[in-house]
Amino acid sequence: MFITWATKYGALFSFRVFLGRGGVKFGVGELYEGGNLKIGIIARLETPGVLKVVRRVMNVLRGEEILLERGLAKKLGRSPASSRMLKKADAMITVGGDGTVLFAQHLAPDVPILGINLGRRGFLAEVKPVEVGPALEKLRNGELQVVRRERLRTMIGTKRLADALNDVVVASASMGKTIAAKVLVDGEEAMEIWGDGVIVATPTGSTAYAHAAGGPLLHPDLKAFVVVPVCASSPRPPSLVVPIDSHIKVEPTRPARDGYVVVDGVVKARVGYGKSIEMDRSKNPALFFKWEKFYRKVRERL
Repeated sequence: MFITWATKYGALFSFRVFLGRGGVKFGVGELYEGGNLKIGIIARLETPGVLKVVRRVMNVLRGEEILLERGLAKKLGRSPASSRMLKKADAMITVGGDGTVLFAQHLAPDVPILGINLGRRGFLAEVKPVEVGPALEKLRNGELQVVRRERLRTMIGTKRLADALNDVVVASASMGKTIAAKVLVDGEEAMEIWGDGVIVATPTGSTAYAHAAGGPLLHPDLKAFVVVPVCASSPRPPSLVVPIDSHIKVEPTRPARDGYVVVDGVVKARVGYGKSIEMDRSKNPALFFKWEKFYRKVRERL
């Protein structure tokens, strides 16, 4: 699946942690000092109007060092930044939708992201096109805070998958078939499902697939995860809100049918009967520049 995304967005690069002027790291919750920034830009190239917005971003950030990933640089007729240069980025700007943000944070999990929304909803990509100028000026002037967003660590046996910013979905590996599974929280059976699957979501992900499946919304600062059954047979188990330090395990219980694990819609893995998917709080939260207030987004976009 990473190959597909690489085709859409260009080369896969890693980025270093967010550093302020003079190489001083700024803590979460502090304001960025601004000036002499090295800024990476990732864009969803298929989105209508994306290059126009990218050019506007570059114009507003004139004077800063702009690092374009390979696919975007080719579209703009500019030289791409080297992998080494991109690793020195101080911040990441995404232009697209929430999927672009998810892709960027999987590539650069330690770099704060500011997302410009050209998609349909834009819960992660908070900045509207008309707000590009003010948002980027605030970034340059040190008026945007960096906030943490919880992520899920996911293990299948000894194999660790990418950490999830939004959710981990366990479904049947057979298209159109149901899955039978048990969900255990801290070793205690919490629900048994027979249906399309189960979603384990972070507070950030509670506004996405988990919400569409009937789960509750969690404020991003709430220290909890939500477990949501998807189209489960009657009696339908209720959604669960569990403490952030919980250990969550999903065990497929039907020998003839494997499970399929999807992390943030990007990373996928197959899990057979007799194996389990284990999730808990990641030690590596995602980092974002805070632009829009949560309840405003709830009012306007859900």
